[in-house]
Amino acid sequence: MTAAPGLLPIRTSGPTDGRPVILLHGFLADSRQWYTLTRAVDARTRHRIRWLLPDLPGHGQAADLFPAQPGWHDLTQLLAESLRPHLYQPAVLGGYSMGGRIAAALAAAEWLDLAGLWLESAHPPLSEAAALARRTEDAERAQRLETAGLPAFVSAWEALALFASQQALPPAVRDRQRRLRLGQNAAGLARNLRGYGTGTMPRDLRLHLPTRLLVGAGDTNLLRRLPEWQPLVADLETTVAPDAGHAVHLEQPAFTAEHLDATLDRHFS
Repeated sequence: MTAAPGLLPIRTSGPTDGRPVILLHGFLADSRQWYTLTRAVDARTRHRIRWLLPDLPGHGQAADLFPAQPGWHDLTQLLAESLRPHLYQPAVLGGYSMGGRIAAALAAAEWLDLAGLWLESAHPPLSEAAALARRTEDAERAQRLETAGLPAFVSAWEALALFASQQALPPAVRDRQRRLRLGQNAAGLARNLRGYGTGTMPRDLRLHLPTRLLVGAGDTNLLRRLPEWQPLVADLETTVAPDAGHAVHLEQPAFTAEHLDATLDRHFS
């Protein structure tokens, strides 16, 4: 894992002259979240891929690494500065959930030369009233993180209805996911929630890149909100994954690998 001082650490794999693919992880995880998916894509794709997997602020090895100034402008600028030294040709940018929202903001900021955008379970910006309610909810979650501690927070997080479908996963998969969550830093997560929770997402996003969105059939809240992406994205293609909830890459890894591979085939052919 590499990082210059003040920049986000980035896990890299694949040939140095391969096609660059950036994946941004979700909340309460880090870049290791993508290992199963990247291996599955490598096993099936005809593309020679250079994977770039950052740890986002508050997570993994970036637990205490945040932009000098709060806000999404500085967040996307930090990401771009961290990634730019690794990019020698246009990249496909992707992300899951929180990472998908950040990927969309990074693409809209046009800091990097990108060929396409791949989003998994990424919510569009909230209305002003809904955003205020979500910021209040995330501030309360951040407070619980700091007072009750990470293990109690993880248990409550895993009990959310959003992740109910994950109870059907094999015990080994659930255990690996829980260890990843418990390996995070409570203070960093709390700071991330306050600064970059769903309610803070910029509402004026406009995406001009070809964008492919993957959503689980069981993620009913996001499915209802999908039409809200339409006016924000010039070229949007949506796929619904059967027998999956919010974390499609975890619940349906083969389906997710196929979908991501199709995205790469579109942009790297």
